Amino acid sequence: MAWFGIMTYKRFFFASNWRIVYFWCTTLASLIALGQLILVFGINRDWGIPDIWFSMGDDVLVEFVIAVQFLPMCIMYLGLCPPGSEGTTYAMLTTWSNLAGSLAFDISTALTVVWDVSSQTIAAGDYSGVWKLSLLCGVIGPVPLILLGLIPKNKEDQRQLQQDKTRHYWAGVAFITVMILTLLVTFVESVYEVYFNDEEGERQDAQRRRLKRLLVGH
Repeated sequence: MAWFGIMTYKRFFFASNWRIVYFWCTTLASLIALGQLILVFGINRDWGIPDIWFSMGDDVLVEFVIAVQFLPMCIMYLGLCPPGSEGTTYAMLTTWSNLAGSLAFDISTALTVVWDVSSQTIAAGDYSGVWKLSLLCGVIGPVPLILLGLIPKNKEDQRQLQQDKTRHYWAGVAFITVMILTLLVTFVESVYEVYFNDEEGERQDAQRRRLKRLLVGH
């Protein structure tokens, strides 16, 4: 579906306004996220769609939408690369993009503490935290559209912006600062999740083993 999304953009939207493409892709992604509520409340089963197929369809649509906006991003990145330092600039921009994706996952992980969405709670049949978190994620999804006006409309608009030789010192400082802070946050969050969650998992496994021995003993 990712390949199909790229081919769809190339075939039908290659000459489209980038802002329009990003607007609709972000909107559709948010609507798909809200579609999780259908799964949580079991509405899909009323429609005759099994949970596994509905969930797989949801993931497939997300991959398609993400792929549609992939080529415009690559075109913008390539247009920003000055002659003689294409590799370095492109690597920096893709690193920025990857860090943004990692930070999004970190924020998502942090949001899981707002409501109880642990495996134990879900296994007990309590999905109250899941639907609330799904609703929150779907609602905040379109927030980045506030900055939509900062990206160029198309390649011609980007070339005109690049002709502006004005230097913004503090904008560059802010860029590097945010990049470094994002890297640190991602690193700390990853270490925390691996170390502390692993310890918690071991404690839970030990508790389950003790309970099993007690049950077998009786």
